[in-house]
Amino acid sequence: MRRHPTLAVQVRDRLRALIAERGLRPGDRLPSENELIALFEVGRTSIREALKLLEQEGVIQARHGDGRYLTSQPSLDRPLTRLEGVTEMLASRGHTADNTVLDITAAEPDRHQRELLQLPPGEAVVRLERLRRHEDDALLYSVDLFPRSLIARPLDEVDWTGSLFRLLAEHGHNVAYAVAQVRAVTLDETQAERVASPRDGAWLLLVQTHHDSAGRPLLYSEDYHRGTDFSFHLVRRRD
Repeated sequence: MRRHPTLAVQVRDRLRALIAERGLRPGDRLPSENELIALFEVGRTSIREALKLLEQEGVIQARHGDGRYLTSQPSLDRPLTRLEGVTEMLASRGHTADNTVLDITAAEPDRHQRELLQLPPGEAVVRLERLRRHEDDALLYSVDLFPRSLIARPLDEVDWTGSLFRLLAEHGHNVAYAVAQVRAVTLDETQAERVASPRDGAWLLLVQTHHDSAGRPLLYSEDYHRGTDFSFHLVRRRD
């Protein structure tokens, strides 16, 4: 039997959407409890429980006698079963990040890349390397690979700083699911130089192959999440 989310969880999710819709940034003040009660048409208890959930997740912090504010540093805990892009993930927590394109190239794929993306002979692969920063701190370093034929426009005419999922969808390719693996790693010397980060810190590497609804591989990604700012969770059940 499917379990429905509690009212507090529903209100928490509506609060996340409100933060994104209003473009609130770290340090901004949330509406008061009375304003939220009127806006969401729920009781004070549900509002307080939802706010407490956001506090526990590190999204907001309460200041005695002065309301609740978005935290100055992202603290991102996400269910591993939820498929979302980094841009969407940050927005759901009310955070924005500077997205820097480090490199974008189209080249002949190697054997491993050809097998991952099931590329036909002669098909080139696009390699997109990007870095997300928050207040000058590296949050996420990513390398994405996808078939060149998915994007009809010249590469230098595309804005690569936005959501890659959205860009693919605009060209008629919708990501439906992904096969993922996550593990803790340290950056190698080259990667550490690219992100201007010490090598001794732990990063969470999320490796994914994204498919459309027909099972066709659209995108292979390696996302390195800084371990002090990201965590992933999942629900485990006994058979």
